[in-house]
Amino acid sequence: MKQVWTYKARNLQGEGITGEIEAESRQQVLESLTDQNLIPTDLKPHRPSGTFGAIFGNFGTGNREQLIIFTRNLLTLYRAGIPIMRALTIIGKSGKELKMEKELEGIKDDLQAGLPLSRSMSRFPQTFPPIYVASVSAGEASGTLDEVLDQMAIVVEKEMVLSRQIKSAVRYPIVVIVAITLAIFVIIAFVIPRFSSMYSKFGADLPLPTKIVMATSSFVSSYWYVILIAIGLGIFGLKKYLSHPKGRLLWDKMMLKIPVLGDLILKANIARFAIMLKSLFKSGVPMVTCLKILQETSSSKAIAEEISYMSNSFERGQEVGNDPQLYRFFPNMALEMFQVGLESGSIEEIMGELASHYEMEMEYKSRNLTALLEPILTVFIGGIVLVLALSIFLPMWNLIKVFK
Repeated sequence: MKQVWTYKARNLQGEGITGEIEAESRQQVLESLTDQNLIPTDLKPHRPSGTFGAIFGNFGTGNREQLIIFTRNLLTLYRAGIPIMRALTIIGKSGKELKMEKELEGIKDDLQAGLPLSRSMSRFPQTFPPIYVASVSAGEASGTLDEVLDQMAIVVEKEMVLSRQIKSAVRYPIVVIVAITLAIFVIIAFVIPRFSSMYSKFGADLPLPTKIVMATSSFVSSYWYVILIAIGLGIFGLKKYLSHPKGRLLWDKMMLKIPVLGDLILKANIARFAIMLKSLFKSGVPMVTCLKILQETSSSKAIAEEISYMSNSFERGQEVGNDPQLYRFFPNMALEMFQVGLESGSIEEIMGELASHYEMEMEYKSRNLTALLEPILTVFIGGIVLVLALSIFLPMWNLIKVFK
């Protein structure tokens, strides 16, 4: 399986060069760098982020707007009959709007060395993801590069819209939870200790909620640095755990099981799967290769695992989805439509319909996510406010009795 490698190297003039390259093994990377007259000084596999942001798309974390602008500009110039080399030079002079100087220079150097456009793009996987490169490669082979570029611009735009919809949907609950957490910390660390000293002076009997909150406050005030260190170590350990395939797989499965939010993530991933499969197949990429690419580039490893089951079934000539126990997340409707598309020879039309369906489903879910989460957040916030209020005001009633 191909993966992204980060390298540092020096050219024949002794200049330092850093970059990323996609390859199946360390040896393949070394051979590729040698072919480019580069002397590697450092080489290591690129570890993808295992954070929540990793679910947002098949086009990585790069600037999708930049990729769309580049694709549209290249398409316009190519259709005008301008050679690729000249087109890249013109795009590079387009000003500060497009920040891809390093990539454009690298591609032009490779083209001058006789490499195809797709292979030179593959040297920059963070800018040109494998799905994009595979489509360009198919377009070069079939002589339909302009159609492929037009199609990829549309696909990247859809990908950007999907990601923005998800981010917009989860932004409100995240902001609320963070704000409440900070408010609780301030109350426990600074407000409660003042009440605690006042109650202790009068020797009032403290109810259980107050004792619990005060004990928590005392611990936070005394060992705040331990808490911060523990949080830091926890984040470091989680990142380390998620950098391994098994850890990332378990994390993604857990994310898909979260009520409401997991369903939104699943629908987004199925919509992306359909969009990308239609695009790749329409570009002339064989179905087996399409599924392999989608498996390797899926933003969810749980979905990637089930795409691998689909690929294995297709290669063996078996009906996709014939073993329901293998598919814990992929909807039956998606599997059945994929199988119907294969049998009828209308995979492009079927995947287009599937993508449209799940795009509408995801848009509806994202718009209503806030409304669905509001009751949960209300109960959560109300419970915390109730505990804090009881811990502060119940002792006051006892103090009133003492004064009487």
